[in-house]
Order: sequence, then C-alpha cells, then structure tokens
Amino acid sequence: MDFGQQRLQQQQNARDMMYQNPGYQFERRDKKTLILDIADDGSSFNPLSKAEDFSADLFEPLIIDKLSDIYLDSFMTHNSQICHSGDKMAFSLGINEFNINSNSASNSSTARQHTYNKIIIPNDHASIDNVHSCVVHKGKKLNYVCSINPCRLSKITGKITDLNGSSMYNDSTPGNAADGGILHYVQLTTGVTKHVNKGVKFGWSGGATAGATKFSVAFAMEEGATDLYFYSNGGTVTDSSLLGNVSASGSGIHSLTSDVSTYRAGDFPRFIAEFVIIARE
Repeated sequence: MDFGQQRLQQQQNARDMMYQNPGYQFERRDKKTLILDIADDGSSFNPLSKAEDFSADLFEPLIIDKLSDIYLDSFMTHNSQICHSGDKMAFSLGINEFNINSNSASNSSTARQHTYNKIIIPNDHASIDNVHSCVVHKGKKLNYVCSINPCRLSKITGKITDLNGSSMYNDSTPGNAADGGILHYVQLTTGVTKHVNKGVKFGWSGGATAGATKFSVAFAMEEGATDLYFYSNGGTVTDSSLLGNVSASGSGIHSLTSDVSTYRAGDFPRFIAEFVIIARE
C-alpha cells in the first residue's frame, strides 16, 4: 500500500470513529437481558387479578443504541388460572414500549381484539397440583417478539389477560378481588355432595366478611373432593380459625365444614418474563 492509499485509509478510519453512536449498551456485548417482574400488592396495585394496566420502573435506564430484535426467552407464573377453558389456554401480553406487529385472524371479534399486536404465551398450568408453586409456560427459547429502534427506556408498561380480556389470575367479578387476588385453600371435613363448578359463589359462617356471595370457588370440584380453593369476590378472611361452615344454597358445598387447621392464604399473583434484546449486525 503506497502513502496515498495509507492516508485515504486513515481518513476513512477517522470518519468511522467520528460517527460512532456514543451509547454503551452494545459496545462490548451485542445482547442484553430484560427481566419484567409484575405482582399484585393487595392494595392499590393489582393489575393481574383485575386485568388492568401495569407499570414498572427499570432499575436503571435501558439504552438501546442499535436496531435490535427482541425475543421472549422464558415466562413463569405463580398462582395463575389452570387451562380449564378455551379463554384460559393462553396469556395475552401487551407491552406498550415494544412495537409488536402481530396480526390476528379469528371468527371471534373478541379474540381478534385481545390477540392483535400481542404476545401469545401458551398456558401450561394444567393441574391444581402446581398451585402455590412456579409454573414455567414456555420451554422453547428465544421466541421472536419484535424489532426495536434505538431508544432509551425508563419503565415498562402494558397489560396481561386471557384470550377474552379477563384476568388469568382470578375468576371473580372484575374489581371484586378485595385482597389482591390471593388464592386461598382449606380442606373440608367431608367431601362435596355433587360436582361444584368453578366460579360458584359462597360465604362463610364466621371469620370472614358476611354475605353468601363474598367468595368464589377457584377450581371445579368433583363429587367427594375435599380440597377447596377459593378467591375473594368482595370479601376478606379476617380470622381463618373461625371460618366454620360454607353457605352456598343449592351447591355441593353448602353447609360443609372446614378444617381450619389446613387453611392457607397464598402469595399474591405474579409473573416474570425474561426478554433478550440482540443488536443487529
């Protein structure tokens, strides 16, 4: 290479350095991880049990300085609904900061509405044996979500529902989860006298808010079953040692007695989604 060519190469190198983006996120590494952790708190923030918008601040701003692709790497929940109906077969997750561009074709206008421009995640919670534990819903790694232009993010906002726009964490009437969507459990001293559908409303003879419809059966119960899981439907458990008898006229749990020593109140509903952001070459 002669002197003239060397000089031209040096000038080009100088220009390349001058116009480099000053951001730092992908200077040394071309992949970043974003953890989205959302949980109800039982007071003013209950987006999961009420199917409302959530907002979460980032620990530090996420600066994306190159056109990048976003992938969903893992998704796990605590005390979500089991897959007992078509609407509960998947989660519909929308994130406002992501340019999700997914179309939706369905014979149901409601389904189209709640799957358009959303991330659809299969609901692998298939058994009540997984209640009060972590359920991993996505075993396949790196599912493409969308691309994202250079930007600076300080918070993540969005909404997660079932395929009908209802809560994936509570079957009570929207807004009626008075305790933040906690899943309660108690064992009955005798089995139910006939099949009990999920969503059956009932009350307790003591130890809880008075009223025959203040609680809701969380999971269907076969005849003879003794495990009663339930949600708040406007009521709260004030003293589990005084729960006493079930009041649900006409149902298979009416007048049955609880074994209060088995009572358990679960943690608040929660999900964690892990995203990987990979810069394009």
